[in-house]
Amino acid sequence: RRTAKEFCGALFDFLCTLKVPEQIESLTDKFRKKGELLLADEYSQVWNIVMELFDQIVEVMADETFGVERFLNIIKIGFDEYKIGLIPHSLDQVLVGSIERSKSHAVKALYLLGANDGIFPQPGGDEGILSDEDRIRLNELGIEVAKDTRTKVIDQQFMVYRTLTTPSDYLWISWSISDQEGKTLRPSIVIPRLRKLFPAILEKSNLLPPANDREVMEEVASPDATFRHLTGVLRRKADGHEILPIWKDIYRWYCKRDEWKNALSLMRETFMYSNNAGSVSEEMVKRLFGKNFISSVSRLERYTTCPFAFFVQYGLGAKERKIFRLTAPDTGTFLHVAIERFSKLMDSTLTGTNNNEEQITWRTFSREWCENKVSEIIDEMLQGMKGSGISSSKRLTALTVRLKRVVTRAVLIIAEHIRRSSFYPVDYETGFGDNEKYPPITLELDSGEMVRLYGRIDRVDMLETPEGKYLCIVDYKSGTKDFKLSNVYYGLQLQLITYLDAIWESGGKNGETKLLPGGMLYFKVDDPVIRSESMLSEEEIEKAIMKKLRMKGLLLADVKLIKHMDNTISGTSLVIPATLNKGDVLGKNSSVATMEQFKILREYTRKLLKELCLEIFRGSIPIRPVKDRKGAACRYCSYMSVCQFDTKMKDNTYRFLYDKDPDEIWKLLETNAR
Repeated sequence: RRTAKEFCGALFDFLCTLKVPEQIESLTDKFRKKGELLLADEYSQVWNIVMELFDQIVEVMADETFGVERFLNIIKIGFDEYKIGLIPHSLDQVLVGSIERSKSHAVKALYLLGANDGIFPQPGGDEGILSDEDRIRLNELGIEVAKDTRTKVIDQQFMVYRTLTTPSDYLWISWSISDQEGKTLRPSIVIPRLRKLFPAILEKSNLLPPANDREVMEEVASPDATFRHLTGVLRRKADGHEILPIWKDIYRWYCKRDEWKNALSLMRETFMYSNNAGSVSEEMVKRLFGKNFISSVSRLERYTTCPFAFFVQYGLGAKERKIFRLTAPDTGTFLHVAIERFSKLMDSTLTGTNNNEEQITWRTFSREWCENKVSEIIDEMLQGMKGSGISSSKRLTALTVRLKRVVTRAVLIIAEHIRRSSFYPVDYETGFGDNEKYPPITLELDSGEMVRLYGRIDRVDMLETPEGKYLCIVDYKSGTKDFKLSNVYYGLQLQLITYLDAIWESGGKNGETKLLPGGMLYFKVDDPVIRSESMLSEEEIEKAIMKKLRMKGLLLADVKLIKHMDNTISGTSLVIPATLNKGDVLGKNSSVATMEQFKILREYTRKLLKELCLEIFRGSIPIRPVKDRKGAACRYCSYMSVCQFDTKMKDNTYRFLYDKDPDEIWKLLETNAR
């Protein structure tokens, strides 16, 4: 750690030792002699800008101490504020710049690019730390501060007026109708005003290709720009579309010139390129995954999402470089472990009260006791993390406070769910696989290979009845996870039904009590913010939080069982995805299935898992990510730079998933389960 004065002094001495001022002066003279006056002006301003920044830092923070990283950020912010201004050196020229700096009045023709809403003019922005009222009062006291938002808006309006009235002969304005992701963009508010002021104004769009040779000639300009147009046209021709005859003449023009032969050769190669992953040989598959394929359900879901991403991640073992930080996936794992430790504490902790020992359970602990235990668990976990220490960063310290709050809220909601239910937890973080409580799920493929699926279940709840023991699988998720039957059909949500199947199949043997499916649910681990236009009581806030954190999934369509899952249910449940109307009738928005439908779902899932495993053994790894109305799987994929997926290539297409009605999905499941 050093003071700002020491940092700036050391950097100045270092630059002088390298003779940077002399080198800049030499380059400036060299450019002036060559007639490159613009470059000479740029170089002549650089040294003064650096020195001015150093002077400002020393003047404001001379004796304040910094670490290298913080001082580097200050230097970056300082340089970002500087812009190099250039004075025109001739009358006939083309100036390119922002509207803020283009103040020349001798402009004949002006081309204004990017006239979109929110860009031209720019919005006033947030008030910042100081409100507009604070800034006005400080100005009245003679203290100079940045402009308030109202003044900024007025300045922007004046800038728009000044820009549009600058050219003397010609004004050309363009705007985009969409961004790079295809989202719609609106034109600037200036556009409708111009249309109203000038009804005869001429408007053109470049969305449609030129319709005749004359329009093509309007696009023919410099060789580089025209070659880019030619590439797009020949791409359309390669895809089977007709092109105008004049493009053939343009192509011949490039063929006759030696300097363009290499570019034409590369262009032809790109047209022949196919971004296809091919397939992996059976021998290589066995070397990568083993003869007895061992996997997990989440990996097979990954294969469904994109076979090529599955191959890169689990076949080749490609991983991103690990950096010490709590990112979203790490946070999710952390929250899982914290809740697991608290859950296991429920089975073992005893506390003394008036010399009488009382068992602490989900149904008895207090909020204060819960907060203290969660804090102890998280502190213990953070101390065991590798790195320089969680307390070394203010951001991570704040994150620690949030983690404790989120886990505490999750534990309190879980406890409330259990208190309202007749089901009770029997297992936490229980696994199925070798040396686990439950055996692995074994699949025998048609090709003769054996596949064993391993997994881990966050929580298993149970209810004993004369008919048998009903099971409810609960999976904790740190992100938003909705349950959709269509996702099960497409193979994107197979974990819950597979976990339920793993325990379901293990029961009822050797005279044991019969096991039956009761439900499978997702529970979101979160501490949501409740927004309301009116003041809410503490009870109303807690009710709103429970409503936001209501579990999602699929339940057995049995009214008695639904009542056991939520003993307080009246109307829409705050615990489970079910609604009970008058006369004990399940509502339409209840996510339920009959026992027969659960069996169909079970059989379909087993069949689908076999098909996925068979495709993997065949070495089928096409680059084909799924896409639904919410977006494509590529959005969160780490392997985009590997696959180079591009929809402009005919071999690269999405696997589109369409939402279907639940009744239609059940028919499809029943048909395909056989």
